[in-house]
Amino acid sequence: MSKASVVLGAALSGAAVAAAGVALWPAVAVAQQTVGQAVGKHLKDAQTAIGRKQWDTATKAIRQAQSVQPRSAFEDYKINELLLYVYLQQGRNAEAARLLEQQIASGQMPAGERTQRSKTLAQLYFRAGNYGKANQIANDYLKAVPGDREMQMMVAQGYYQQKNYKAAISAAERLSRGGQPSEDLLQLVLRSNYELGDKEGTAKALEQLLKHYPTPETWKSLLKTYFNQAKGDQEKLALYRLSQDVGALEESSDYFDMAEALIVEGFPAEGRRVIEAGTAAKVFTPEEENRVQRTLASAEKELAKQSSATAAAAKSVAAGTSGEEMYQAGRLYFGQGNYPKAVEALRKALAKGGVSNTDDANMLLGIALTRTNRNSDASKAFTQVKDPKLAEIARVWVLHAT
Repeated sequence: MSKASVVLGAALSGAAVAAAGVALWPAVAVAQQTVGQAVGKHLKDAQTAIGRKQWDTATKAIRQAQSVQPRSAFEDYKINELLLYVYLQQGRNAEAARLLEQQIASGQMPAGERTQRSKTLAQLYFRAGNYGKANQIANDYLKAVPGDREMQMMVAQGYYQQKNYKAAISAAERLSRGGQPSEDLLQLVLRSNYELGDKEGTAKALEQLLKHYPTPETWKSLLKTYFNQAKGDQEKLALYRLSQDVGALEESSDYFDMAEALIVEGFPAEGRRVIEAGTAAKVFTPEEENRVQRTLASAEKELAKQSSATAAAAKSVAAGTSGEEMYQAGRLYFGQGNYPKAVEALRKALAKGGVSNTDDANMLLGIALTRTNRNSDASKAFTQVKDPKLAEIARVWVLHAT
């Protein structure tokens, strides 16, 4: 997911722009100013074409009106109003923004319209991707209309798009005062803190997000941002397992990707359970049945290689002489879904020392403790994960465990 799409949404709707746009008008006198017959006949043709949504024909008529010489400033203003309307309907946001800015500065726009149409101008620049200009105009607008939450949110998003994460957080925090913050707002604060590497700010934003929106959809949206950042296999497996536990594993591709990653990383029994869970949830289509069978066959093949490992694992844990052997036994028990034995083996391994991957051991220990409802102990295990990227995911697990 892109940054604009995981944590951001559009700051304006098409309806908002259209509502703030222009209405079709007759050639009549306004404040002693008139549209002459030479210009007016072309604009009448343009209006007719606009009514039929014939944008190219309308533009041609407008260009003919622009070719009339001489023209008054008022006629230019009215010509541009129709051209602006066409641009809006065609989604030509950058051109519409430049033209609307020209209209506001023309001296022809009624004073009572300027504030509202400056809002439209800021929105158009935002849509066009000119976030600096959008924020400049929006901040000026907010001096006149300080309570406009839609524009406040757009400003925060604009700062985010410019990678000015501190300003994005400040703008979002101002907006969140005095009521429950929106999910989009909290997502923006979360991603901004994450980009800054502010672990405390990230943890706080996560807590707020899951406090106010603890739904599978919130989890899915949140975890998707982490998946996009994940590079290592351990990170991805920790995210897959959390997705499964919070109900955010939904698509058949999610089940396949998780199961295949588990099999490759030495957890074939767990991979098989994931495919079986997907089958029970009826997520696989008939066309995917061959892939289901291939994945199960791959899991069975790897399980056969581990057939003699369980007895050896029990002996390793009982002897307690090698931290690495007990760690491998813990991985085996974890994959089998035997979480009590996994906890015992992993704890003994970490206490003994000599473990090749202590971060993985602590992560697995935390997950196993969570799945046996020992959440306080799980949180302590998660806090022992040291690798920065994996530690971020461990903190998300802590939120699930509390």
